[in-house]
Amino acid sequence: MSPSDDYFLSSSRDRTVRMWSLQQAGAVAQLELPAAAEGDPFAAFDSTGLVFGVTATMAAGQGHYIHLYDARNYTGGAFAELKVTTAQLEKELTPQMARSEWTSMKFNASGNQILVTGKNGLVLTLDGYEGTVQRSFSGKGTTSACWTTDDKTILTGADDGTISCWNADTGSVIRKLEGGNSGSISWVGVNPKYSMFASCDTNTAMW
Repeated sequence: MSPSDDYFLSSSRDRTVRMWSLQQAGAVAQLELPAAAEGDPFAAFDSTGLVFGVTATMAAGQGHYIHLYDARNYTGGAFAELKVTTAQLEKELTPQMARSEWTSMKFNASGNQILVTGKNGLVLTLDGYEGTVQRSFSGKGTTSACWTTDDKTILTGADDGTISCWNADTGSVIRKLEGGNSGSISWVGVNPKYSMFASCDTNTAMW
């Protein structure tokens, strides 16, 4: 969902990303993945709603594409293409983690970093302009992650019901939260207007 208006994005297994408006029926726009991309795409707006990113897997498991679009001029195509290669990821991660399937992408509030989560507990930050790996927050059992609104902390939920609070700059764990959820955390998210966040398993906990 765009943070600035009534538009939202959906990604599909037919290799398309669509933009929709709550004010009208039917998709406002439809974007096709590049021919060299494989797998299912996913997309996200940045914190301003002026830019959105679309990511998909490179052919033959060589890495991932992130295409950045101007939300006001998306018909002109992506204004930037970031390539995050498997070789680059293997310099920072174990081979298994480097080849893990990505499952989500989130921009920080400043728009200069991208948080990526994936299978096998993959969590890492990328430079929002070049796509280079900044830091890994990956861990066994990690299921979801998000930024705090000040960009200083990354929250990760785990399959044991705990939440880890990481320093985004140093990669160290500041605090571990317990007791809000008893099962595997499927989602964690911060309210951008208030100093609170939510975590979900079969129940929703507010922090």
